[in-house]
Amino acid sequence: MVKGTRTQHADPACGQIVVGYEGPRASQCALVWAAAVSRALDDSLKIVHAVELDLVPSRRGYALRPLSPSLETVVETLVGGPSTWSGPALARGRVHAVHAVGGPAAALVDASMSAELVVLGTRGRGRTRSAIIGSVSNAVVAHAYCPVVVLHTFGRFSPGASGDARVPGPRGEVVCAVGGGDGDGHAARTERIVSAAVRIAVACGAALRLVTVARGGASDAAGQRIPYAVGALTSQHPELVVTADILAGEPVTALAQATAGSGLLVVGAPDRGGVGAVLAGHLPYQLIHDATCPVMLVP
Repeated sequence: MVKGTRTQHADPACGQIVVGYEGPRASQCALVWAAAVSRALDDSLKIVHAVELDLVPSRRGYALRPLSPSLETVVETLVGGPSTWSGPALARGRVHAVHAVGGPAAALVDASMSAELVVLGTRGRGRTRSAIIGSVSNAVVAHAYCPVVVLHTFGRFSPGASGDARVPGPRGEVVCAVGGGDGDGHAARTERIVSAAVRIAVACGAALRLVTVARGGASDAAGQRIPYAVGALTSQHPELVVTADILAGEPVTALAQATAGSGLLVVGAPDRGGVGAVLAGHLPYQLIHDATCPVMLVP
């Protein structure tokens, strides 16, 4: 299958959000975020736990350490079973959990073929170390067929209505980074990025802020404009509050600082992936590790 093409759902009115689950807090944070957003979007939720066979001992009677909580417990929690889950219960028919055979990155990329969104947590290794040992988040971002949301854990988010995961909403705006460029290809890519941000903002009742970064400083920023028609968005979505800002400075630092209190930062995914892209310091990979809010990367 060529990247950029995806299989269609049987029910076109119902999208699917895929979330990677491993048990520790990083994936639990992603699960909380995915559950809240899937309910807002009225999408189904698919929880994927991957097991690599070459890591499974062949001796009989050897038991792998179980997930805690288990996938079954997680599903029952989300559909209204006894739990500490503070969000509204999801419809039982909209929550599915699967054990996938293979590495987590491969399983999530495969699931992205039929998904609207993939969500995963990361424990926040440094950029160079993640490249060398093979970060799952980097691999999924580089190869996924749909947008990917990456969340950090362990104190990176302020506590809120949904635990540690900051979810877009009236108190958490969606910030969409757009850049200048020419040609139909750039215009189509910008449209995809903005459309992904709009969909989340409208569903979650969040304001949308379009930003672009001027590297030269405040004087250069004053003469620039957002390369997108804000008026067109407000006419298409009258309920959506849209603002636009020009940021000055180094892009990663400027975007990380501007989104410190945001519910989501939406950026374009890198055009090429792999270790070289991470070590080369591509902006999307840097933002995964440096931003203090969830980051969505749109291919």
